[in-house]
Amino acid sequence: MAGLATIRVPRVVRDRLRDAAKAAHLTQGQLIEEMLDQRRKAAFWAALEAETADQVYREELVEADEAFIADAEERLAQFEAGQ
Repeated sequence: MAGLATIRVPRVVRDRLRDAAKAAHLTQGQLIEEMLDQRRKAAFWAALEAETADQVYREELVEADEAFIADAEERLAQFEAGQ
């Protein structure tokens, strides 16, 4: 078993933690770990959402899509013509 430690929190926080852990059928330590994991995931997704593609990248993506569509249409026309 891992070593245990005591943390100092206000009584109201301790009581909320105890009640939430009991309701979730978890130990207080498990609940804290779960909350830290959720916080880490939320921070990851917030950072990812903050990263927006720049205008040059979007324009290049549109050009690539248009080139792909034009090539596909040309190849399909050649196939249908029996070439």
